[in-house]
Amino acid sequence: MKLLKILFSAITIIFIALGLLKILSFDIYYPASFISLATLFLLRCIEYKNSGDKSGFFLTLATSIFVYMAAIYYIF
Repeated sequence: MKLLKILFSAITIIFIALGLLKILSFDIYYPASFISLATLFLLRCIEYKNSGDKSGFFLTLATSIFVYMAAIYYIF
């Protein structure tokens, strides 16, 4: 789980950095970074569920769903 969190964090940072440096266009890096960020939130949500923290679980789940919806809305 820790390796996945590091991987998705690195992917998010790389896409944002490439977008800020104007190497990738906004149409490419925006949805890709949001999808990796939402997946990172889902991993954190699973950790909250395993530790028994219901409020953290529901908050990160809602945030993840919102970020996925924003990325999907931008794609279509």
